Amino acid sequence: MSIDARSRYAAAGFVALLLLSVFWPAPIVSVNRLWLHRDLGIDELSFLGREARSWDAVFWCIAGLFAIAVVQSAATEPLRVSELRGFRVTLPRRFTVALAGAIALIALTWLTADRSIVAFAERIQSETIEDWIRILNRLGGGMNPVMIVLFFIVAGVAYRRQRWLAYGVAMAVAGLSAGLIAHALKFLVGRTRPELWLGPFHYGRATAYSFPSGHTVAAFALGGVLLFGSRSIPLRIIALMLACAVALARVLAFRHWPSDVVASALIALLAAWIAHASTSAKFTDTSVEQPASSIVTP
Repeated sequence: MSIDARSRYAAAGFVALLLLSVFWPAPIVSVNRLWLHRDLGIDELSFLGREARSWDAVFWCIAGLFAIAVVQSAATEPLRVSELRGFRVTLPRRFTVALAGAIALIALTWLTADRSIVAFAERIQSETIEDWIRILNRLGGGMNPVMIVLFFIVAGVAYRRQRWLAYGVAMAVAGLSAGLIAHALKFLVGRTRPELWLGPFHYGRATAYSFPSGHTVAAFALGGVLLFGSRSIPLRIIALMLACAVALARVLAFRHWPSDVVASALIALLAAWIAHASTSAKFTDTSVEQPASSIVTP
């Protein structure tokens, strides 16, 4: 099997692992309900990293075995540090214009759309929407962003795909920088979450800060790197749609105002834009060229 085919199988395997993390520990709960009928102390609503650390360990063992399989399947000499060029922050042209436009869009959303959209979200609440909110919140939170970054870095080194490695480095830089900015803004702005719209302490603590959204920052920081850098148009579309879905879920869950997620998306996209511009020229893909329509091999 060629190294190109192995990398495709690794990408498909990671998508399966990511889906497993979103639904974990539901597979164990389902198996137990069908055959074992034991008291596990968890259910389908349990969240990876939240309720059951012992069952979380099972998932991380599976993830560790997958990482070992990726490294072992490469069967080639991995990339060396000497083959990589340095990383230098490069501000893209028209950055100032983009920043000014982002600030104007945030202000416009804050002043004109926040209350009406949250009121609409309250009217359309249903069990089906709550199920989708739960899934998308899991996708954009927890350890999933970290797993995505690690996959691109580990697989990029193992399969000698400098483009994948560039994605991983850019995602890490964009995620960390945008995350630091977001956390600083949370304490500077101190905005109350829209969950208090439904009454004090109906959903969460009054001390929780709303502006901006950490889940949305992570989703757009990672998705933005693929949006700006991937050769695959379908992958760009999927990355953007998933990031937008995570942002929408945060509004529908009454955790953030629409202007919060707009600000988060723009902060993350600007960080991804800078990170991509700073890495794309530093890495040269030594792997076989892939068709632009490829989805699993970005």
